[in-house]
Amino acid sequence: MRLLVLCCFSFFIVTTSCKSDKVSEVIVETQEQKDAKTISKIDIDGIRFDDYGLSAESKKAVTDWQKFQELNHHTEALKTADLTFFVEDPLIVKTLMQELRAEMPKTLQTNEILARITALNTKLQKLNSLLRISNIDKTQKIQAIREYFVTMSNLNLQMNKKFEFEKNNVLKPQ
Repeated sequence: MRLLVLCCFSFFIVTTSCKSDKVSEVIVETQEQKDAKTISKIDIDGIRFDDYGLSAESKKAVTDWQKFQELNHHTEALKTADLTFFVEDPLIVKTLMQELRAEMPKTLQTNEILARITALNTKLQKLNSLLRISNIDKTQKIQAIREYFVTMSNLNLQMNKKFEFEKNNVLKPQ
């Protein structure tokens, strides 16, 4: 009898301590945590850089350059915290940059402008990579956005300089 009670008690202990279904922990992200990761218009407005627009001559030169107009549109959208294009598939971003270079007007094909486009391509791909990874710190993403803005602004500045030099008949040393 004692043995039977001991066996039943042991069986009871073993079956209750060996639960087969484990409780999985559900992590719920609060709105505050989501806001801390999300890049907002306020964050974008806080980015400081010299934003060079295009001069009248530069605007005229890029009027028919569709891929530049498209990229410029995406850049303006980024300034309003619309990251849609910049979190796209990297192949889309890479294709846009290849087409941008291929469709570039002959008047703009100088070493200085081509170098700025290469730098822009690098910064755009870096930005795309960082924005697509969820565990990257928000400050790193904002820094990458700043670098992209600076590079885009430098491209605009270089195009402006090209037309300014041509307008002033500045001779380049040979």
